[in-house]
Amino acid sequence: MDIRLENINKSFGEKKVIDNISLEISSGSFTTLLGPSGCGKTTLLRMIAGLESPDSGRIVLGGRCVFSSDEKINIPPEKRGLGFVFQDFALWPHMRVYENVAFGLRAQKKTHDLDKKVKEALSAVQLEEYAERYPSELSGGQQQRVSFARAIVTEPECILFDEPLSALDALLREEMRSELKSLVSSRGITSVFVTHDQSEAMSMSDMIAVMSKGIIEQYDTPERVYSEPATHFAAHFVGSSDWIDENSMFRPENAHLERRSNDELEFKAVVTGLEYLGSFYRLLMRHGNEKWVAESKKRIELGTEIPIYIQKSSIISIGNGEGK
Repeated sequence: MDIRLENINKSFGEKKVIDNISLEISSGSFTTLLGPSGCGKTTLLRMIAGLESPDSGRIVLGGRCVFSSDEKINIPPEKRGLGFVFQDFALWPHMRVYENVAFGLRAQKKTHDLDKKVKEALSAVQLEEYAERYPSELSGGQQQRVSFARAIVTEPECILFDEPLSALDALLREEMRSELKSLVSSRGITSVFVTHDQSEAMSMSDMIAVMSKGIIEQYDTPERVYSEPATHFAAHFVGSSDWIDENSMFRPENAHLERRSNDELEFKAVVTGLEYLGSFYRLLMRHGNEKWVAESKKRIELGTEIPIYIQKSSIISIGNGEGK
């Protein structure tokens, strides 16, 4: 299912939370809406789902218009053919795992082969042995797997994920990233994933929409968002950035403490902080009024002025300074 958003606007009272957004998401892709709290990403997701209505614009799912302010179309959520995975799992506490997963099938009156479909969904998330347990008897990771199973059991063409991993601890979150991506990709399900965690976005996505204050700053592949940020906001929000001046920056991993070639520029920076991270030291530095970060194999005393070498090709120029 491809998704097309056309000139979507949304305000809550006097506050505009979505500002004339247009976006096209390819069928079968994994797309992330990435941005800080309050940027509008969850509101945009809820409008795709039909849980919120835009003030104006048009939403087309798989070639079918499900919302149009001009044509007075607003298809309800249950008729849009989407799955939804919530941040808080949203499981029925009084129902066993089996019935939680079966709930969507029963609600849509898709009861043919229900038992087979539920068991296949539970098997896909490695929970077939937990079918008779209640949600309270499961760990957080297991509860999240139940919500995944419930989303895929109805065989939707698209699943919307609203920060589904944020309630999990760091190690489990990393494990669940690959499981979730594999789960939807193997089924060719279009996925729209909301997060403020850039690591999740970078590791899971085919495309990333970087959002800020109700607009899309950049919509591109993870590689291009990182190596070719389109705006100052995208450069600051995704990854670490060391700024040479108002419009030029480089990524810390491209900085070296020793000259490697003649195609390098030399800068001076003063070490202001030191973090030992096992295999290397993370240097906190100051270059003029800018704060820089670099890596070093050896300990360097605070206050030391050191040379920093950067290849010209590693310096990224961004716009005209707007958005910094």
